[in-house]
Amino acid sequence: MLFQRFGRCRYKAFTLVELLVVIAIIGVLVALLLPAVQAAREAARRSSCQNNLRQVGLATQNFHDSRNMLPPLRIAGAEGWATFWVLIMPYTEQGALYDRWDITLKYAQQSVEARQTQIKSYYCPARRPANTLSVSEQLFVTDSSPPPELQAVGNTEVRFGPTNNIPGAVGDYAACIGDMRGLPNNPNAQNWFNVNSNGAIIIASPQPAPANPSAPTTQVVTWNSNTRLALIEDGTSSTFLVGEKHVPAKMFGRLKVGDGPIYSGAWSAFPGRLAGFEDPLGRGPTDTTPSAGIVDGIYARKFGSVHPGVCQFVFCDGSTRMIRVNIDATTLRGMAVRNDGEGSNSTD
Repeated sequence: MLFQRFGRCRYKAFTLVELLVVIAIIGVLVALLLPAVQAAREAARRSSCQNNLRQVGLATQNFHDSRNMLPPLRIAGAEGWATFWVLIMPYTEQGALYDRWDITLKYAQQSVEARQTQIKSYYCPARRPANTLSVSEQLFVTDSSPPPELQAVGNTEVRFGPTNNIPGAVGDYAACIGDMRGLPNNPNAQNWFNVNSNGAIIIASPQPAPANPSAPTTQVVTWNSNTRLALIEDGTSSTFLVGEKHVPAKMFGRLKVGDGPIYSGAWSAFPGRLAGFEDPLGRGPTDTTPSAGIVDGIYARKFGSVHPGVCQFVFCDGSTRMIRVNIDATTLRGMAVRNDGEGSNSTD
């Protein structure tokens, strides 16, 4: 018999100690590799985010080449009209979506498709998927309570109400309006929502006309942008065009933090952001420090990122750079304002 011929078969097994040693070694290797894998993933996401900003910068320059003006932050104020992010659609290969828009009508009057269709390149891949819609709620712009609270205090204008702010596509980037003060540089005045804003992308000057009787609303027939590249006096390579916008954790889609519909110009904080003494860069997703100065939009005015330690921007010349979140306020303001003579190439 085989058993008799070859004798008893003996197999050497792992002892419990040897098995534990192997598991420990594997655990150490995983612990060593995991940070490297995470760093590689973050680098890839940061690079993809930077590419999104570069595409926005290119689209803006093509818009300027076509019309000899920069796209405005919003074509009119009041209850919300098309924004910068709508106007550059044809230059980001989104002409079909742009054709769904009737620019003469307000955001709330657009079709569901026009309001809610998201553009992937408007989202940072490290922050959230491109399927978030804004929340329809009453916005109180002077609310001084930190997120996620929303107190029933402050302005109750129609433009800040849920009917006017129907859920729509959001985004992770914002055009640079300048700093809170605008002109003159008075810390007790705010001009970030009007034609005195001092950034590269500001509100347009519309020419409204009465609508026909069957549509009881005002239409924006024509509009004129108030900025062009020639007016970027501090230099296009030194002035912010668009950057990542700060949205505190667990506040996606909330109007209070300016994460409202990016296509709606009901509030400058939806499509734009500020930077300067009153509005330093957000230090990270958990930063709920309010902006300083006039108590208006204090949780909705900052630029900020989920990328550790930096916030990415595209400048008016199309170049992209990472700005450290602890940059000093003077340098930050110099890059946000188009005409104060304080432009800087610093990335500190």
